[in-house]
Amino acid sequence: MSHTVTPTHLVKLVPDFLIIGAAKSGTSTLFRYLDKHPQVCFSTDKEPCFFDINTAWDNGWDWYAKLWDDRQEGQLLAEGSTNYTFYPHVPTAPQLIKEHAPNCKLIYMMRHPVSRTFSHYAHRQTKELFPGKPFEHNVLEFAKIDPLILDCSDYYKQIQRYLSLFPQKQILFCFIDEMIRDPRSFTQKVCRFLNLDDKIDLTEQGKIVDNKGAKHRDGKLRYYTTEPFRKNPVIRKIAYALPQPCRTLAYNLVQKTSFGKKMQQSFNPLPMSEQHVSVLLDRFKEGNEQLANFLNVDLSHWDKPPKPPKTPKK
Repeated sequence: MSHTVTPTHLVKLVPDFLIIGAAKSGTSTLFRYLDKHPQVCFSTDKEPCFFDINTAWDNGWDWYAKLWDDRQEGQLLAEGSTNYTFYPHVPTAPQLIKEHAPNCKLIYMMRHPVSRTFSHYAHRQTKELFPGKPFEHNVLEFAKIDPLILDCSDYYKQIQRYLSLFPQKQILFCFIDEMIRDPRSFTQKVCRFLNLDDKIDLTEQGKIVDNKGAKHRDGKLRYYTTEPFRKNPVIRKIAYALPQPCRTLAYNLVQKTSFGKKMQQSFNPLPMSEQHVSVLLDRFKEGNEQLANFLNVDLSHWDKPPKPPKTPKK
């Protein structure tokens, strides 16, 4: 029978494995799969960003260790902070991880760099840099404001930072397409890498689709679309008296008006033109070739435009 062990704040615990990136490449979905495994204990905050000196490093080891206070004996400790592959914006994460958790295994997820960049653009606009504000810049204009969205798609450059410190056998390189195509085989591969029991089917309850970014945008859109009506005390009183299905119906009707359509347009990412895609393909071409040679995989499909992005992935 499993039981809790010594409170983590009394010892200096280090993670057994980390999901280090890339952002918007399925890391949250992988986290949700692995979180089902009884031999894994994830930190209470999936992305504590502890080894990011700009974010949480100054919180100290007591703070970090308490994130695993619910661990069970024998479980692997894990977290998944994509900030750890935000070079050059987060410069020292690999060194700090090497210094304090030298035996930690690392998992690095990737997707078509153009698709990933577009998703990161939507995420940074709506959740981090300009929350609650409509989109005013296309992806290339936004990249001038926030070059992070391009740098995080330089997979080979990010990888080299870790390979200069960690043996390659300690790092698992994955692609989101693998997880989407066959989540069972994919999660088995990850479990074998981590020395977990791969006979446990982490997909038995169905495929996981993580889409927090779209939900966040939808919530903001609904809030700002209904704001003019909520300011009217009479309408607000009537609306709050209605059951939720009726309020949803009213909101859907408002969405079909010219005002509603204008709001939808302003709170959705500005679409990429063919020119935007062409510029991004050229931007990532050399790094893609280096990555393909290093991993000995065919990434020729990354030389072509990705399928039109539907909604950003985490």
